[in-house]
Amino acid sequence: MSGTYRIAQPVDLSCDVLVVGSGAGGAAVAATLTRAGLDVLMVEEGPYVPAERAPAQLTTAFRRLWRGGGLTAALGAPPVAYAEGRCVGGTTEINSAIFQQTPPEVLQAWARQYGIADFGPEALRPYYARAAQAVHASPPSEPVGAATERLRAGGEALGWRVTALERGHRNCVGTNMCAHGCPTGGKQSMSATLIPAALAKGLRLIAECRVERLVFRRRRVATVLGSARDGHGMRHPVRIRPRQVFLCAGAIHTPALLRAHGWRRNIGTALRLHPTIKAAAIFPDTIDAHAFAVPQVAITEFMPDVRLGGSLFSPSTFGMFLAEDWGTRAALMPAWRNAGLYYAMVRGQGRGSVRPLPGRGTEPLVRYRLAPVDWQGLALGLERVGQALFAAGATRVVPSIGGHPGWNDPARCDEFSAGGLPVGRSNLMTIHLAGSAPPGEVEALCATDSFGRLRGLENLIVADASQIPEAPGVNPQATVMALAFRAAEAYLAQPERARRQRALAEIDRR
Repeated sequence: MSGTYRIAQPVDLSCDVLVVGSGAGGAAVAATLTRAGLDVLMVEEGPYVPAERAPAQLTTAFRRLWRGGGLTAALGAPPVAYAEGRCVGGTTEINSAIFQQTPPEVLQAWARQYGIADFGPEALRPYYARAAQAVHASPPSEPVGAATERLRAGGEALGWRVTALERGHRNCVGTNMCAHGCPTGGKQSMSATLIPAALAKGLRLIAECRVERLVFRRRRVATVLGSARDGHGMRHPVRIRPRQVFLCAGAIHTPALLRAHGWRRNIGTALRLHPTIKAAAIFPDTIDAHAFAVPQVAITEFMPDVRLGGSLFSPSTFGMFLAEDWGTRAALMPAWRNAGLYYAMVRGQGRGSVRPLPGRGTEPLVRYRLAPVDWQGLALGLERVGQALFAAGATRVVPSIGGHPGWNDPARCDEFSAGGLPVGRSNLMTIHLAGSAPPGEVEALCATDSFGRLRGLENLIVADASQIPEAPGVNPQATVMALAFRAAEAYLAQPERARRQRALAEIDRR
């Protein structure tokens, strides 16, 4: 049996390869291995929500597509809210589909520091090209909208480098519903691209199936135990006997699952992310940011350490921004058609941790501590994004800082340049997580070998954002896909005889 199906009773399954997770990493692995003729089973904890059933309301999308209903945070001072998809297609279903390669100098630095073999801009070039082709990465569709043009104009007026962002899209009509699952299918998420391709080659996909336990035997994952939800909401036991496991559950849940089973060396100890602070700009004229896709340029003058860009905008997201400090910001709501949301993002140098908590289905404990340089970068980035927005004609810029009335004068934007942002009042967020199971041959730093193979186990490979060694300074989806393609090809490149012998030995053990 192939295709997407529900479990209606307890089942006992076997497969050549089990892929845990259906986001950018899992989909890339599944597409590669099914094309090679392997029997691949994919399990996804969240539901399958096709484009035609994409929620119309953001609150519904939070419940159906986002992990934790959109209320997830890395604890710290301050906490950093983070976003993850929990559905078939993973975070690619709720992100903006921006496609960027990690800067070459960053890749080279990682290769040296972590001792990653066959790694760097030249080694990854064909995998990035494959990822770009898979999602139809291309320049933005016209018209891009006033929210984009204002950011572009502000950056150019100040003499800063402004870069158009490629996105994974095909026939995007600018519904500005990227966070809803895309009702038109124009966003080229995994559920619109690689997963259908893998299903056509025989992939078996079970949605709403949660992995709960790994059973080990002789340095191998012998059995994977979990439970799946049927059409009536009842859960049934699922037992899977894979020859090979690709763990693609993301930068939070991959380390949580491994640590829960005793695998802890360099796992979940160095979570990296992009601390981000938003700002709302009010313009004297109508820009109707809600009528177009996310701003499709970024100010890249200060990369790779700081990037300035635009956020998804709708009455709902603007209302959420105002609700952070309703007493101060409520009066801005009537001006929503004149408003846009923008951000300053830093390539975080701080570190976080992921720890599993007892209890079936319990979300792990995530912590993150910003480094001093992160605070400096955020203060500088906020100053510069404010200057750019004023240069674009904004009459007021309100940073995401509790109790802050906003600026009416560009000269005020350097308010935090000396003393830094107020830690207790700054509302930070991120949608980019990485680094929680880094690859490489420097065993003091790395959780896996250079190709994602977990040390100490013969048949488990990690292929998701946890394999990006540090915060890349750009949207990570392209790099997740490139590394996953690379890991899957490395697995296929193992001598056929050795793979056959291992498979026969596994059958004998059972």
